[in-house]
Amino acid sequence: MTHPPRTPRVVLTPDEAAELDRLAAAVTEHAEALERARTALGRAAGRIAAGYERGGPAAVAAKVGWSRQHVSTLAAAHRAQTQTVETAEAA
Repeated sequence: MTHPPRTPRVVLTPDEAAELDRLAAAVTEHAEALERARTALGRAAGRIAAGYERGGPAAVAAKVGWSRQHVSTLAAAHRAQTQTVETAEAA
């Protein structure tokens, strides 16, 4: 079986390589910032929804565009975390 000849790899100019490095670093930085923002939004959504007896998850879900079930889960996680902290402080 014969293989077609490989296309030789070109050598990027220093400016091209630097531009790609800079942009790749920016993508990584922005992706990390996005993940931090998503985490903060999830925590805030859970905290706010947990502050209401009824209707909190639905209101938060409508505001942020998530499902009510997802926000209910975040609220339950917030409540569990709050109870754990309160239990630890009481001990």
